Amino acid sequence: MSGGVEASGERSVAAGRDIGWVHTGDRVTVLPPAALAPVLCPPGLVNVPRRAAHFVGRGAEGAVLDGESETVVICGLGGVGKSSLAARWALRQAVHRNPVWWIRAESRVDVDAGLAGLAAAMQPELIDVFPQEALRERALQWLSTHDGWLLVLDDVTDPGDVEGLLARAGGRGRVVVTSRTTDGWWGIGRVLALPVLAAAEAVELFTRVATHAGPRDTTGAEELCETLGQLPLAVEIAAAYCGRTATAPRAYLAELGRSGGLGNAEEAVARALRVTFNRLSATNPYATGILRFLGWFAPDRIPVLLLPPFPRVREALGELAAHSMVTLHEDGSVSVHRLVQAVARRPPAGDEHVRREAAAWARGLAETAFAHAAPLDEADPAHWETWRVLLPHVEAYLRHTDPAEDGEALLAVLAAAGGYLSLNGLYEEAADVAGRALAGCERLLGPEDPVTLDLRGALAETLASAGRADEAIEAAAAVVRSTTEVLGADDVHALRARCCLAKAHLKAGLPHRAAVLQESVLVDMARVLGAKDRETLLACSELAGIYQALNRTRRAVSLGAHAAARMSVVLGEEDIDTLVTRINLAGLYAAGGATDRARADYEELLTVCARLFGEHHPYTVHVTEALALLDR
Repeated sequence: MSGGVEASGERSVAAGRDIGWVHTGDRVTVLPPAALAPVLCPPGLVNVPRRAAHFVGRGAEGAVLDGESETVVICGLGGVGKSSLAARWALRQAVHRNPVWWIRAESRVDVDAGLAGLAAAMQPELIDVFPQEALRERALQWLSTHDGWLLVLDDVTDPGDVEGLLARAGGRGRVVVTSRTTDGWWGIGRVLALPVLAAAEAVELFTRVATHAGPRDTTGAEELCETLGQLPLAVEIAAAYCGRTATAPRAYLAELGRSGGLGNAEEAVARALRVTFNRLSATNPYATGILRFLGWFAPDRIPVLLLPPFPRVREALGELAAHSMVTLHEDGSVSVHRLVQAVARRPPAGDEHVRREAAAWARGLAETAFAHAAPLDEADPAHWETWRVLLPHVEAYLRHTDPAEDGEALLAVLAAAGGYLSLNGLYEEAADVAGRALAGCERLLGPEDPVTLDLRGALAETLASAGRADEAIEAAAAVVRSTTEVLGADDVHALRARCCLAKAHLKAGLPHRAAVLQESVLVDMARVLGAKDRETLLACSELAGIYQALNRTRRAVSLGAHAAARMSVVLGEEDIDTLVTRINLAGLYAAGGATDRARADYEELLTVCARLFGEHHPYTVHVTEALALLDR
């Protein structure tokens, strides 16, 4: 393989944009007509969380959003109402903007998933056809060529995660960003600092929430709101509890006084949460247990497939929503403010053994939820939409947990998540997830378990794809040693590991060493597996690519032609590995100056690829571009 392009996972697809070497597994995806048609955004496409039913103030900030034509970055403390303001304003824009699309943007993975979700919402037929990377690109292309849309990028941690998106598409529609940080936005957007509520507005919010279901004693609301720093989230949580339980503000204030000093504004939210959380634990421990469980996921849109299938769960969620601890959505998903989650993840006060048990129970339930929800065949297009939904929650879980405590149920999920990330070209992120899965396998299954060895090989390939060649060589060599010692030199896993080691050397710019390694393993594959085995023929094709990198074009063409001819007979002319080998062979002809032969082969392959995969499939595009280069 050359060009640094590699498919990841069983039956996955990758193609080199430089008309280099193409490599694949064995999956064929036939594209529906929608994939070939222009993208048309359906009218009224709105994806905005329904936040802040009791909204007060913010008139001046709303006027700024109305009057600004460039990107606006709403900054402020956690719990100050940045997302609530953005959501309220965005919903009003739906009258004259389309689409109005909300993206959770805490990381680059979140941003990519949100853009892919937009493309899928525009063309639902493509949900199980294109991987996330292709859908993301489709959305970006549409945004950069259309006007009248609105994106909300919520909770951006690093401006660098959205800078590329804004540079490419920000000039056509409107973008509103929410972020806790004011740093790094120079030249990107106008910063709108959101203060806490004015005293009268805080009291108004408290009164509206507390008296929502009927009259309540609000004496002392002014003092309570002041103690809570007039932070909207803290005020709303306290008011919801007071209204739900008919607790007077002064009684709640006394409980706050027993929970610690005043602290800063965000600590006020935590203190209000602890008071409500502790009281709710005494009356409805099941509800608070569910809240602890929800604390391990990403805050927005925790999907139904992650929720425990127990009858009492919906009742518990309703109780939590009544106390403003969670937000329930029409599709059954649940959102929880990140500060609420932070408090929920803390072990409860009391006996150390009880504390550990409560934390372990919630985390274990989260791991079980992932194990039940995550499809392990991440390369199957039928599962791509599920992975797009799950990935932000997997990432959040990993961010909040100690790798040394990962349970066995989580390991297969992490391995599949790494494969999905690699499939979408996110090699650094894939390497991180695969590395964590590997650490868990070594700890729980042992370093010589076949699953552990397979993961080590997958990590080595991912490192190579990420451009970390030295690490990839070291990792691949270790896999070769381990598989050979544990399974024997002739085991197929050991042979594959040796091919991986050759690839790592090629990507490290060491083609001579790669050739020696690949020649050696090819001899052993022919002896052990047979000259007509798929693995042997693929290794033969890979060696042709290495020869081409060494400018040994005549030998490369001879070997590539041999592999293609054998595959056509043994596997069939339309087997995907056969087609890829033929595409690579045409490239070898072109490199060797046999342009007429290359053109004839590409023209034949273009017809086959368009029929099997569609005009916009990476293989079809690859062959089309190769033909265009020959005609220059």
